[in-house]
Amino acid sequence: MDVRLPILLLLFLTTGLAAQEQPVPEPVPTDSVRVSSAMAELPDCADLSKSRLIFPGSRMAQDIFYAKLDELVETERGNVNIWHVGGSHVQAASFSNRIRDNIDSLTVRGDRGFLFPMKLANTNYDKSYRIWTTGAWEAPILTKATTVRRPRYGVTGYGARTSSPDASVSFRLNPSGDGRWECSSLRVLGYGSSPRAYPYIICLADTLRFDWEEQTGSYLFDLPAPTDSVLVQFHIPQGEEFVLNGLEPVSWRPGVNYYASGVNGAALPTWLDRCEDLERDLYLVHPDLAILGVGINDSAVSAKDFKPEKFKANYRRLIGMVRRVNPECAFIFITNNDSYRYVRRGMTWNANAEAVRKAMLELAEEFGAGVWDLYGLMGGAHTVEKWRDAGLVKTDRLHFTDVGYCLLGDLFVQALMEDKENR
Repeated sequence: MDVRLPILLLLFLTTGLAAQEQPVPEPVPTDSVRVSSAMAELPDCADLSKSRLIFPGSRMAQDIFYAKLDELVETERGNVNIWHVGGSHVQAASFSNRIRDNIDSLTVRGDRGFLFPMKLANTNYDKSYRIWTTGAWEAPILTKATTVRRPRYGVTGYGARTSSPDASVSFRLNPSGDGRWECSSLRVLGYGSSPRAYPYIICLADTLRFDWEEQTGSYLFDLPAPTDSVLVQFHIPQGEEFVLNGLEPVSWRPGVNYYASGVNGAALPTWLDRCEDLERDLYLVHPDLAILGVGINDSAVSAKDFKPEKFKANYRRLIGMVRRVNPECAFIFITNNDSYRYVRRGMTWNANAEAVRKAMLELAEEFGAGVWDLYGLMGGAHTVEKWRDAGLVKTDRLHFTDVGYCLLGDLFVQALMEDKENR
């Protein structure tokens, strides 16, 4: 017998990976997370009792996070920062955007985090904002083999290099015209081959000056008025080049700032060993809560080749990095979904989800972190086909549909807010 849940009804968000998807609802402000007004069917294997936060050890850091959230809502002063890191589940944006939108509707809206022109890398991208470029660029994906010279990578996991004198990047935060997002400043993440290569912004007849921030390696522009659209150009003399790692629109308003870092195929070593500027860039985020969704690609090997101790050692490195930036940061692990993995001739069932879940619970006990058990919520092993048949997982039995990701975003925030109220 199918379990039915209400799913907040609205617009269709595409990830760029699926040609046909169901309409996706938009969250509405409410004093509790609503899981929908149209009816989406969950398969009978789903176990909603598992959609809660588990704390095998101390929960002190999580309660400190909740206290910061309460103070923000009460005073409407200051910021609370959330960093969500993962692979394709995060890059697809539907899941992370849904979490952000639900949290925004329940607290105080801050900023939307980093932008990057993903089209330059010929990959799927977040369609909730628009971004355009001119000029010739090279943007090799750090998880794929390439003959192109790689740039340095940081918290966005992306980088694009140009030497074009006509290079530019522009964006619009509110393509629907709803006025939801705006920025009073713009931070450009990137670097020139020398100080002679740099970004600039022309506003009316004036060229805006930037403040170079040595600690974060970024260029900060103060804009003459709040806006949702900015055009960034680049001064690149002959023989020089500039690498763009991302843009951060900054409003300076109080609220919850939500930063999502996702790269298709990214595993823990991807972030730790290939993103040499990650720790430096985390000072821009200064996370109060880190949502740790890395694991599906680490486990995409045979059962005998998955090494839980190595997996945990890598997570210890990442947690140590975050704690050097903010020793009070809280952590929530998201366990792997039941899934298939790619092999030479197609796909086979991934037998490592239970081992990843066990490792995350052990890490949570060690570090005083929470766990949201997506694997248990799905129903455990060999349930992904039923989620696919319900239209919540794609035919690859690895990624969720937009409707599936939005459902997960609703359930995650519902679990977060129930934990906050019941603490």
